[in-house]
Amino acid sequence: MRKLLLTCLLIIVALASVSAQRTLRVGVYDNYPLAFMDSRGEARGIFIDILKYVAEKEGWRLIYKPGTPEKCFQLLEQGEIDVLAESGDYKGRSSEFKIAKVGILSTWARVYAKRESDYTSLLDLGGKKVAVLEDSYFITGPYKGFYASIKELDLRCTIVKAKNYKEIFELIDKKKVDAGIVSRIYGDVHDYKYDIVQTPVVFSPFRLTFLYRDATPLAAKVMPIVENHLIALKADKSSIYYSSIENYFTNNKPFEVPVWGYALLAVILFVVIQLVLYVNVLRRMVRARTADLKRAYANIKSRQQTLSLIYNNASELIALFQVRKIGSYSVAKLPDWYLQELYRSNSDYPAYKILGMGLKDLYRKLLKLDDTEINFRFQKIAEAIKAKHSIKYEEGFKTPDGNRGVAESNLIPILDKNRKCTHILYVSRNITEERKMLEALSESKKRLQMAIEGAREGMWDWNIKSGALHLNDYQFTMLGYEVSEILPRVEDFIEMVHPDDRQKTNDRVSRHLKGETDYYENEYRLKTKSGEWKWLLVHGRVVDRDEYGRAVRAIGTHVDIHEFKMTEQALIESQQTLSNLMANIPGMVYRSKTDKDFTPLFVSEGSKALFGIAPDEFLSGNLRISDMIPDEYNAENIKIINEAITANKPFQIVYPVNVNGERKWLWEQGRAMSPAGDIIEGFVMDITDRRLAQEKIISTIIETEDNERARIAKELHDTLGQKLTTVSLNFNSLKKDIEPNNGILKKLNTGLNYLKEAIRDSREIAHNLMPQSIDDFGYVLSVQSLLADIETVSSVKFDFYDNLKEERLPKNTELHLYRITQEAVNNIIKYSKAQTASIQLMKYDEEVILTIEDDGVGFDAGNKINEGNSFGLKSMLNRVNSLSGTLQIESGKGKGTVIIVEIPYRQKVTIA
Repeated sequence: MRKLLLTCLLIIVALASVSAQRTLRVGVYDNYPLAFMDSRGEARGIFIDILKYVAEKEGWRLIYKPGTPEKCFQLLEQGEIDVLAESGDYKGRSSEFKIAKVGILSTWARVYAKRESDYTSLLDLGGKKVAVLEDSYFITGPYKGFYASIKELDLRCTIVKAKNYKEIFELIDKKKVDAGIVSRIYGDVHDYKYDIVQTPVVFSPFRLTFLYRDATPLAAKVMPIVENHLIALKADKSSIYYSSIENYFTNNKPFEVPVWGYALLAVILFVVIQLVLYVNVLRRMVRARTADLKRAYANIKSRQQTLSLIYNNASELIALFQVRKIGSYSVAKLPDWYLQELYRSNSDYPAYKILGMGLKDLYRKLLKLDDTEINFRFQKIAEAIKAKHSIKYEEGFKTPDGNRGVAESNLIPILDKNRKCTHILYVSRNITEERKMLEALSESKKRLQMAIEGAREGMWDWNIKSGALHLNDYQFTMLGYEVSEILPRVEDFIEMVHPDDRQKTNDRVSRHLKGETDYYENEYRLKTKSGEWKWLLVHGRVVDRDEYGRAVRAIGTHVDIHEFKMTEQALIESQQTLSNLMANIPGMVYRSKTDKDFTPLFVSEGSKALFGIAPDEFLSGNLRISDMIPDEYNAENIKIINEAITANKPFQIVYPVNVNGERKWLWEQGRAMSPAGDIIEGFVMDITDRRLAQEKIISTIIETEDNERARIAKELHDTLGQKLTTVSLNFNSLKKDIEPNNGILKKLNTGLNYLKEAIRDSREIAHNLMPQSIDDFGYVLSVQSLLADIETVSSVKFDFYDNLKEERLPKNTELHLYRITQEAVNNIIKYSKAQTASIQLMKYDEEVILTIEDDGVGFDAGNKINEGNSFGLKSMLNRVNSLSGTLQIESGKGKGTVIIVEIPYRQKVTIA
């Protein structure tokens, strides 16, 4: 090895002087990725990368001369270029050129095919259309070229000649040929661009390196130097040789037009190195071929497994019978599942005994068919063999477990090259269920016909192109005709339609014929034989259209709905009458759900007079009656309604509403109308006048009571009070005439004390009956005086607030509010056990609000008022009603009490 290296070194030193300042002319033609010119006119490729590396090391200058392959080989032959990258496709043209001893790449011919193809050898190309590059050595080469190979194998192929490999790939991709032969290097780089498959079929291996001529002195001198560098580059895994190959092959990206290669290497130890390289090339070829064969085998094995899965899992029974002679057949192949079923029914016959046995034995011994069935099947096999093409027929079958059915069977003869039948492929599909479905369909058609006749419906069948109209017998009877009395033509039938219904009928028929509707449905009147009009319901559909989508045939039915339409018309008239009646009722009739919003289902026209609102506004959900009712009344109304629904009783409620700034009082009565209680019907009426009359009566009664109180108070104060005072003065004057120690004086003093209490009580009663401060000082000062008197005798702390600012309310209003306040204060002192209480009077532009609140024990206000035993609360409610106001009491045990009084109030406007 040391001697070898030393020899190489000496030769390299000897040749170093030769390499100085040399210009090497390199031919470049489109041979991607070996050598090509890119879009910028620069030479690139694996061969070019190697030459550039050598030239840089040796100090050479490279000149590139691009051209076509023919032109470059011509330039090399004429000595106008020194070196050229070799191509397997032009091997014949390089017979007179010298070939570098060190190879750069190996290539071979590879077969590419359509995506669904499954070629594993050249034998599979027999009878196929194959695209080739005519000038390629892979095709015309005398040793293992394609033409020589198919001739040796006696294959007949249809040859399609192409200009280049790109055209071959395009022909395969467009399925104009079955396969194509392409250089391995070109295919590895470009096959991903096309919908093709790379087959494992390869042939004609070839080594690629540099070409040159001995007649060119420069090339003969520099080529040994190039070969020497090439040996060193191939020994270094990190060299430009490997990086360039990886760049063009591993990345698999398109590059520019290739160019011829680099400078030459030295040719030291030419014979030894050539032998070593040749062995390496052969080893690589063997490894590549072995890898291709392994992939092909794996592909074949995968396909066999797939076919086996399909075969054993197909819904049909697929069997293969070997033909010995006419009438003598044996079992060659059966699905695994069928063999298992045979074995379960015949345990003496495992799969290995069944395969190869006579077909007649299979039928007779295992399936237990009778001779008639066996002869019928053998007869069909004989017919297929004689006809030499598949035949299809139906037959009865029997499963291994004894079940019978009907099958659609297909016998396919398999012929050898002499067109002799060697095997029969038997494919049988179970159609038992299909037969049952067809029978059921036939039965359904009969039942449909019977149903149409039983339903007494007219049936029509219209041939749209010819205009012919077929009617069933009942169609004639429906119109009062005999079958032979009228000619069923479409024109006559349309004339029988009522004039008022004709336009609508024509429009709907036209829309359906154009395909704008899925079905044709209509109601119209037809003239009967007696001249009367009869209402019919028609259903129809186009069942056939031509290739342009135009209707060809339509079928439909007629149903007599005359009585229904008459009933419907009477119902409409009845509903109109009812609607008119409800429109004239002085109130509103309604129907609604019992959900949380009492969603209306019907509202009569009375809503306009009652609320000034059309029924549609309520039905649309945009407006609710509850929105116009004060919240305190809404809660009570819902409670009363729910209790009535639960008890299945009618309910009556009275409540105020605000309509356009006007306060109305309404009376409503209703009841649940469904067993589930989810629908209520009711009536609402305006009772504002009645309510105002009641308020007037209450106001008059209260006013009368107040007047009587005032009269009694005046009598007590002015008459009885004065008289008692006079009596007291007279009795006091007697005290001077009675001796102090006399017992009579003591009795007189006792009587005078009681007389003083009587005078004080009469004044207090007179003040309570009609406090003079109301007339003189108004509500605010009267309440303040009342609370000042109470603070001396009660532990409750009262707070009072108002915003009147010394302004007086109407005397009647002040008196009622004072009486309400007086009653509330008395109740707080007597019953509430409160520690604090507050009284607040607020006046606004349109109302006066009195609020009285304590923190006492509270009570059930609703029950107190309903029981009727609370005179004070009833009196407060009557006074509030007399002022057209509202009284709200919120109380509960342990929660204190709040009394809210709201009185309508209009500010007096002084006009100057």
